[in-house]
Amino acid sequence: MTTYDEWKAARVSADLQAAAAASSLQAVVTSIGPGLWMVSVAGVTRGFVTQIDVRGELRFQARLRHVDPGRGTRIGEYWELGKAVAALLAEVPRYHGRDPFRELTNYVSRDQMRERTERARQRRRGSRYS
Repeated sequence: MTTYDEWKAARVSADLQAAAAASSLQAVVTSIGPGLWMVSVAGVTRGFVTQIDVRGELRFQARLRHVDPGRGTRIGEYWELGKAVAALLAEVPRYHGRDPFRELTNYVSRDQMRERTERARQRRRGSRYS
């Protein structure tokens, strides 16, 4: 006979896999630690689900991935883990790849940044000797 904790862990895992299978996207839900799950689609992390306790009631908070690993875009709180996972899958991903340059600057490419920097340097150099 299994203990309640083992049964509960198995039930939560089954619920997660059922929620992932029910969605149109093939999602992988990975348990990172107690009360923390990572939701990935096609090998790319979509977001995280955190178990929180609000006034003695268990809820699940869904957050989309963010450039800063300590943060995240909060989607909402849900009573069921499956609904939190489904909310993450329904949300449009904001960051398709991990390119901090593109995410943190307004330049289209590194080459464009170099060209603009060089033009500004040439303008400064030209204005000194006029």
